[in-house]
Amino acid sequence: MDTAKVETQQETKKTKLTAQSPLSMSISSLPDEIVLSFLARISKSYYRSLSLVNKESLILLSSTEIYAARSHIGATEPRLYVCLWLLNKHRWFTLLNSDQTLTTNGGEIKGELSLVPVRLSSSNPPARLNSTTIAVGFKIYQIGGTVNGKRSKAVGVLDCRSHTWRRAPSMRVSRVGAKSCFLDGNIYVLGGCRKSEEESMNWGEVFDLKTQTWNPLPSPSDNYAVDSNHKVAVFGERLYVITKLNNYAYDPNEGRWLPDVGSVDLQPITGPWCGGIEKVMEPITGRPWCVIGNVMFTDECRKYRWYSSSHGAWLRVEGLHDLYAKRGFEYRTIQLVNYGGKLLIIWDEWVMILDRNYLIRSQDKQIWCAVIRLEERMSYLGPQIWGQVESCNVVVPSVPKSYKLSSCQCVSV
Repeated sequence: MDTAKVETQQETKKTKLTAQSPLSMSISSLPDEIVLSFLARISKSYYRSLSLVNKESLILLSSTEIYAARSHIGATEPRLYVCLWLLNKHRWFTLLNSDQTLTTNGGEIKGELSLVPVRLSSSNPPARLNSTTIAVGFKIYQIGGTVNGKRSKAVGVLDCRSHTWRRAPSMRVSRVGAKSCFLDGNIYVLGGCRKSEEESMNWGEVFDLKTQTWNPLPSPSDNYAVDSNHKVAVFGERLYVITKLNNYAYDPNEGRWLPDVGSVDLQPITGPWCGGIEKVMEPITGRPWCVIGNVMFTDECRKYRWYSSSHGAWLRVEGLHDLYAKRGFEYRTIQLVNYGGKLLIIWDEWVMILDRNYLIRSQDKQIWCAVIRLEERMSYLGPQIWGQVESCNVVVPSVPKSYKLSSCQCVSV
């Protein structure tokens, strides 16, 4: 008997068993509760790769139990969903972050951001233009808008765990271009109704998530005239409606609009300076902005800035030289987002093409995205905010110039 041949066969058999054992031992032979607890602690950016291991992994990673386990242990992560109006159709995308690091012969390379289409497991709701959307937990509510030129009071809910749509109770009145926000377990939808309805108790509506019912919210103004270009923001425990002429504050605990905005309550945002919230909001009229913690961010004079309550002024976010170097001259910031405490920036630029040794503007645009980690530092001049660019790259190489960003929401999954 050839001893060497037998040893070779045994080694081959041992090698095969060793290669197969991680699959069979780690998933199949362990109780689901243990596997779920283990998988729930892994970043979702790895789920796509893990789902390819075997059928059991795919089933577990696609189940509602995995999300319940993540929520139970506090392991939820921010996930951005973007809806683009392309070729007369709404198309939903989700942003895959760059948590995964690729190891190559040249070392470690951090993966780039990518905007990938969402595979909806149920039929899309009718394409509603000029609707308002709001994220609540792992759901995105699409409210109102127009269908075939007609105003709608319909409400659709996108479950970002299962990527399914369902209907929610309709509003009391139809609305187009309304503003919405989430506060204290309720969704507030303001404005966007016809003039005749705006002059009634239906200027706004409140959706109670527990009872699944809509209730009217009267206009904050005695003469019912509220600027249609009003801004809506939640600071602390109150809802604020900010217009060019007047500002209003709604206290859900008291269930009424307050006669004064309450400058004392807004001092963590505005500081003790004259002008209050009006002075803060004036430079960013018509510009994208967001709130992270108690700090407001915007794009002004080609720089990303934050409002310093101690200085009473908009100051530049430091440390973004690499981002500005990548950004083209003819850019347009579309959205600023609170991305789990980080600043997420979306902008577009014209795609340039070479024609007779000259770079000329094409008919298409490309969409960029950057994720900025923020850090507050103290200097002899006072507090500063520094940003570290974690990721910055093109996420959509080419879209028609007629495209529109219909929705941009950050959910928790």
